[in-house]
Amino acid sequence: MTSRTPLPTRDIVDLSVNPDQTWYPIPLGGPETALWGETLAAEVVADAVSRRTLGGQLTTLQVRLAGIGNPRISCAVWIPYPESGRASCALGFELTDIGAGLTSEQAAAAYLAELQADEGRRFPGTEYLGVTTFTGEVPAGPFVAAHTFISRRDPGDEEATIEERTVFAVFPPGAAQYVQLVFSAEGVGAFVNMPRQTEEVVAALRIELEVAA
Repeated sequence: MTSRTPLPTRDIVDLSVNPDQTWYPIPLGGPETALWGETLAAEVVADAVSRRTLGGQLTTLQVRLAGIGNPRISCAVWIPYPESGRASCALGFELTDIGAGLTSEQAAAAYLAELQADEGRRFPGTEYLGVTTFTGEVPAGPFVAAHTFISRRDPGDEEATIEERTVFAVFPPGAAQYVQLVFSAEGVGAFVNMPRQTEEVVAALRIELEVAA
């Protein structure tokens, strides 16, 4: 049986996420990378102690994300309360090819199944405590998503840390790629309602498709 839905054929040639001014892009290469964390901290917070703490956290985050080595990923960080000396959430977003012979609906269903399969997943140092999946649509296209709590404990740690995470996969109509957005908050309480608040950021996603032949 063949699907009546046309296969996606047009490449995404540009994308951007422009949420509110409490989100800041993270440079992962180039001359702007040097001293980025310290410079941003100095711009957003006056207190010297909070500035040093935030600058160190941003630098560590930048190094970790740059170490992934994925040229297709872009990142941002949410700092709604800079006087606390802490960033509240990191965002990574990237393009992924849908795959030959698949419609966007089939790819979305497969992605949703992968998210659902995380329920109860565990491996050394990591345990998925709860996974809630949901679907919806933003201006860029329909999405599938999950809200997850993840327990992490490194060897020797007395207590585990809890990561609150949302993952969105947006499927722009006619596009040969989908956009994956991963929001990661270290600790519970950074958001009042993480699924709703991060969906508002996803709603700011803008994509550009190549000109149709």
